[in-house]
Amino acid sequence: MAGAADAIYRAIYRGLLCRLPESIAVAVGQAALRWLPLDRCPIFRSTDPRLAVSLGGVRLPNPLILSSMYYDLTILRRAMGLGFGAVTTKSITLSPRAGHPEPNLVRLEAAAGSGLVNCNGFRNPGLQAYRAALPSLPHRVPLIVSVAGESVEEYVRLVEGLAPFGDLVEVNISSPNTALVYQWSQKPQDVVQLFDAVRAATTKPLIVKLSPDFREANEQALIPAALDHSLRIVNYGNTRRVTEPRLSQGAGGLSGPELFPDTLDNVRRIRRRFGEQVEVIATGGIDAPEKALSVLEAGASACGYFTGFVSRGPFLARRILDRLSRELDQRGIPCLDDLRR
Repeated sequence: MAGAADAIYRAIYRGLLCRLPESIAVAVGQAALRWLPLDRCPIFRSTDPRLAVSLGGVRLPNPLILSSMYYDLTILRRAMGLGFGAVTTKSITLSPRAGHPEPNLVRLEAAAGSGLVNCNGFRNPGLQAYRAALPSLPHRVPLIVSVAGESVEEYVRLVEGLAPFGDLVEVNISSPNTALVYQWSQKPQDVVQLFDAVRAATTKPLIVKLSPDFREANEQALIPAALDHSLRIVNYGNTRRVTEPRLSQGAGGLSGPELFPDTLDNVRRIRRRFGEQVEVIATGGIDAPEKALSVLEAGASACGYFTGFVSRGPFLARRILDRLSRELDQRGIPCLDDLRR
């Protein structure tokens, strides 16, 4: 049934949403998420207890994470009922941000499939407004609060302010369309200070969100520094910076299936190098059940996606979970962790 519903959504996406200007398509999609009570429909969710995983000691009912893009609490609440094991807020900054002017999102068609390039620029209501709003959000599944700052002090204030309302905290040091955040990946000595400060700011599990653009720095400096400061969860990773003249900033972050080969390779390399010291959230190009299975087999603890949620629709999560359940049945293994090679 989920497969048929998925096919219907893809027909709507190709026949209608892809024909609309990006800004209108986004507005339509977000309005549907706010007003349609899809989260009340059990078809989106799996009840297979074998799919539960642990991330930083927090139990997730399954390994699927909605990646950081929404700050709207109604949308996040709906998403918590659409099959995900956890959902992530948009990266919140100290002060409110209007984001970059339109056009700040364009579609990209490639041989691998439909992708997106965005230069949203962290549009969000800021720390104080979000801190006041978050207590009204029920945690049907764990909530990951994401933060982005331009100094160590900003990150500390954000972590201290938002950690009480999340189950985990994601430290975004890799957004490619906000220069001062993107540059953290190129300043490993400063990152050491950052990791030390945010670790002292909360007892909640911390996730470091890395950029796929800095493979050597990630593996030679950033991940070892994270481990030295007891930050053991790595989200690898963010979007890839590309030139895109259609955007107001002339460049943005590429997401979608074109990223998947590197995502899978990154998981394999990190697992070989760091073993079980690191818990990896594989993010980038996951838009099909076999891709999720591949990164989990390669050693990921969980997998995140957002573009697949747009291009393949809300049924993708259930299709992935059903595929994982069948794999456990076929192999005769009792839990998802045993899939790791």
